Amino acid sequence: MSKEQTDSSRAEKWTFALTVVSLIAGGTVVAGLVDRWSSSPSDDISVAASSSISMTSTPEEMAPEDVPEFSYVTPSAVYPTTIPGCESVEAPEEDSFFSYILDGSDTYDDPRFPWFSSAKAAAMSDAVKQALPKDVELKFASPGNSLQFGPISAPSNTDGLPEGFSLEELASTTASGTLIRDGKIGALSLMLHSSSDPIPSCVAGSLVERRVLADQSVVDLQDTWTETNGVRTLNRSAMLYGADGTRIQAYVNDTNNDGGRDAESSGVVPLTLDELATLVAMPQLLITTPVPPGTAPLQTDCGGWADESSGRELDRGIVDALGDALRSGWHAAAPGGPDLGSQLGDLVLAENDTTTACQDLVARSDGNESRLSISITSGQPLPTPPNKYDPSYDGHPLSMVTAEDGSVIERDESRWENVHRSVVVTHPGGTQVTVSSSAEAPNVPMTFEQLEFLATIDGLEIR
Repeated sequence: MSKEQTDSSRAEKWTFALTVVSLIAGGTVVAGLVDRWSSSPSDDISVAASSSISMTSTPEEMAPEDVPEFSYVTPSAVYPTTIPGCESVEAPEEDSFFSYILDGSDTYDDPRFPWFSSAKAAAMSDAVKQALPKDVELKFASPGNSLQFGPISAPSNTDGLPEGFSLEELASTTASGTLIRDGKIGALSLMLHSSSDPIPSCVAGSLVERRVLADQSVVDLQDTWTETNGVRTLNRSAMLYGADGTRIQAYVNDTNNDGGRDAESSGVVPLTLDELATLVAMPQLLITTPVPPGTAPLQTDCGGWADESSGRELDRGIVDALGDALRSGWHAAAPGGPDLGSQLGDLVLAENDTTTACQDLVARSDGNESRLSISITSGQPLPTPPNKYDPSYDGHPLSMVTAEDGSVIERDESRWENVHRSVVVTHPGGTQVTVSSSAEAPNVPMTFEQLEFLATIDGLEIR
């Protein structure tokens, strides 16, 4: 195999194994790439948790005696061997790892990658969801955890790229979600990027079958397992080397969270190899396939990392009912407020918080634009009025009143780079509705009256 082919083989195999290993202040992410499709004869690896595989604290914070041992085991590769669909099979390669820095400026419309956009992401996301087998359920989750392709993740510049790798190989979009089939749970993820490199050779331990499609695209299939600290995870994957330069990997395992620290194995992978091969070969996922007219826009994530909550975990029925109440209540008697658009009430499950429904919108009125955020959660205690004579009292909230039904209504406002105004309504039953609006001059946020009208619409309690 030529040096060009060798470099291509290495790049293709670990580009799709992107692992974010550390989050640094300021939104900078250190990303690690590791080849997990090939297995070397030495398959039992022990490393310290302060390495790039696990970054629960920085090396400066972790004393040597506090570093736990970490083991990662994969099956031994058999060589020499034959693989269906491969004319020849090469010896397994050593696992490799390196890291590079992402600056957190991911976007759907990066001019460096004209094949991708938010509309393309929406079309691909819809296609993947519709292609799932009829007896496979996509677990209800936030948009970002519901097989929705995210923005392109790529280094901001080409300085410091590892030798042999191009920017296009490191620029990828991913989608992930949890699947349920016959009561068994598993995590599915897809990664898509473009590449002009040739299709790599077959390597022992990296695949169990190669298929050549009618357009000469190639699909490599893998069915294997890994053991992390003695816990086994079953893994299946399909990698498409598209004739048009598309590279897609679909990866599924038998855990509830893609193999993270709190993973629980079900013992059954919810998709077969044939189903994975069909998924990656869909024409809708090719980088050269145009976006169909009328494609619905992406749903946006809202919320964030939640504090510990005693609230009720929300299902699709509860979230939809809250959204219907919000939509009908505003349109029935809105107090001459701004136009909130047709998507008002399209609540989603909050990112990383299954107890909260939320939505971010843009409010428009006579040339004025402001951002509107709505959040509904439960399990919250009634707030108590602040002691205005306490030296720590900072003047917030601006007001707090108790309504006739016992609900507590808080109004607050802050002024920094923009004006931020909010109304929080906490019901005696524990439901808390937060509605906030912000705008940068010369725009102004929605009024307290408009925000309170939204927050007190009938039907927004979680029971």
